[in-house]
Amino acid sequence: MSLSTGATARTASSKERSLWMLDRLVPGAGANNVPAALRIGGRLDRPALRTALTAVVRRHDALRTVFHAADDTLTSSVLAPGEADLDVQEIAPSADGPQAALTSFAAPPFALDGRPLIRAGVLADGDDDVLCFVVHHLVFDTVSAGVFTRSLARAYARVLRGEQPYPPDEGTGPVPVLDEPAPRPRSTDFWRDHLAGFDPGALETDCGTGHNPDRPTLAGGRLDHTLSPGATAAVRKLAKELRAPEAVVLLAAYYLLLAAHGAGPDLVVGTPVNVRGDGAADAIGYHVNTLPLRTAVDPGEPFRALVTRTRNVFFGALSHADAPVDGLLAEVARPGASWRGSLFRHVFNYVPAPGDAGLTFGDAPARTEPAETGYCKFDLELNVLATPDALSLRAVHGTEALAEADARALVRRYDALLSGLGEAADRTVAEIEVGTDADRAALRTGYEETVRAGGAAGFVAAPDGREALPGVRGELCLVATSRTAADDGYDGEHPLHGPYRRTGELARRGHDGTLEVLGRADRRVTVHGVPVQLDRLEALLASEDGVRAAAAVLRKGDDTGTGGLVAFLAAPDDPQLLDRLRKRIGAELPAAAEPGAFVVLDALPTAADGRPDLAELERRAAAGGATGAGASDDTDGQLLADLIELWQDILERDDVGPQANFFELGGHSLLAAKVAQRSGKLAGVRVRLADVFANPTPVTLAEHLRAARA
Repeated sequence: MSLSTGATARTASSKERSLWMLDRLVPGAGANNVPAALRIGGRLDRPALRTALTAVVRRHDALRTVFHAADDTLTSSVLAPGEADLDVQEIAPSADGPQAALTSFAAPPFALDGRPLIRAGVLADGDDDVLCFVVHHLVFDTVSAGVFTRSLARAYARVLRGEQPYPPDEGTGPVPVLDEPAPRPRSTDFWRDHLAGFDPGALETDCGTGHNPDRPTLAGGRLDHTLSPGATAAVRKLAKELRAPEAVVLLAAYYLLLAAHGAGPDLVVGTPVNVRGDGAADAIGYHVNTLPLRTAVDPGEPFRALVTRTRNVFFGALSHADAPVDGLLAEVARPGASWRGSLFRHVFNYVPAPGDAGLTFGDAPARTEPAETGYCKFDLELNVLATPDALSLRAVHGTEALAEADARALVRRYDALLSGLGEAADRTVAEIEVGTDADRAALRTGYEETVRAGGAAGFVAAPDGREALPGVRGELCLVATSRTAADDGYDGEHPLHGPYRRTGELARRGHDGTLEVLGRADRRVTVHGVPVQLDRLEALLASEDGVRAAAAVLRKGDDTGTGGLVAFLAAPDDPQLLDRLRKRIGAELPAAAEPGAFVVLDALPTAADGRPDLAELERRAAAGGATGAGASDDTDGQLLADLIELWQDILERDDVGPQANFFELGGHSLLAAKVAQRSGKLAGVRVRLADVFANPTPVTLAEHLRAARA
């Protein structure tokens, strides 16, 4: 299909461009696809379904809205009704079952090349048909899915009866796209104040993979869990007692769960809300704003106070939901070159009972069928489905951030936490236990097996001094073998294990109780929002042929806000050494672990104990300034100069050097798209948005561009 003659193109909004940025970051992923499926009790009449589907699409301008992406420009226009003529595909069955078949249908991305952003298919599954439709988020949301489904069911029934898809009294003209009003200035001011001073580093938890790749796949996993009767009863009891919606009680508990896993105490959780105004409840389109709800989790306050503050934040945000938060990205500090949204990495969504009760297609009953794309934009999305009888969870997690075992443990701990909160409204957050019987058994078993094996008994301590849950990183503490031994030089006393000494080692218990030592706790730093273990980096550097010694330090930011890793090497003058090291780092460590500068010395300065003098190396790194001490030579000096000028132009500042980090100087994904497009033209190569995230300084992007040209 082509654009209709005379169709007027408009420039995409900031909200639409934010979605497009995700498409550009992972071009082969359908992370922006919105799938929905219905299981039909019988067979669908394919010609009637096609006629009804075409009628619904022709009816709604939103479903005929198409987009054109070119360079860093995104525009949209609306096809004429006669140009929208959809087919119904037959979905191929899968040996892994209907869910796998639906995912295969839902996952492929749409091209933003002027074609409609909707497809529909039918899967024959036993005696049933499963109807699945997939629409790009640019023109659709979950509210739209319900409107679309009901409209399609009515049109299908009329076509089966030999009637027109829409009755005459509903009119025959198209339904225009809902035009959202401009945000009120006071709402923009509200979000600016609400997010002022927020540190995105507070969102990092101490569980999961610890991996935050600059070139993500957005692979996602899904877990379904029905909350125990005790948890559901506790939530509804607290909602009445504290005079708060049960969604607020559930959200407050989610904050507490995240804090118990190392996030916070200053936390932001994203919550999607419908921004359709009065009289527009049945509008199809992209009319959702994901609100970044910020609150603090104070260990000394009662849970009752956390619920009250969460309620105030929740309702305050709802009253200012008209301002798209995407438009504030340029005004909110975004330290770190991470593809993840710096405003939130965890999502909470409360969904009342689905509205498909009694839905039929012709004479056949229809009910909602799960459909997933297999992608996830965030670390963890917690969706709560509420019915009068039960609360169910659908947890979707990014597998690059959370392994399935960690995601499953979080869901079970959330259930256990809610169950215990029924009688704990007045207990402080520090007194509320987060963990399951399985967690306690794993900790006990791991400790006892170490003792029986004759090893040094120890436990993993969380920052608050309590024993860390399985899968959660903390400091390894060794337990005294006797009270006499404990009398000399021990650091504290655990209520279960007795006197202990801190080791300074980072460790975690596995979910089976096994102990894993991860490296020195004081050698773990955060670079561009990503945790990096410096001793792992140093071990890799030192293992390269010719490197006699290696040390890495984090250069503190100067007055331009730049900073990064600097690696010092005792090594011969080898022109190929740095290229070999960069390749190994890229293959074995997170992208953030690659030093922004290398300094090659005859020998490293040493401290009194014979180890590298880190204090002296930090001083030398800081003395290198924004240009980066020992930065690798750029054989194409003009390209580097052009990129520095590009940084200055896009960021509108003149304090940019070769090692200046684009994102730490105020850049964000929308501006990064301009860098990708314009730097590609400079070098005559294609530059992806992910390439800018992976190479956020002029010198590293210059190296990437030279390699691409070669």
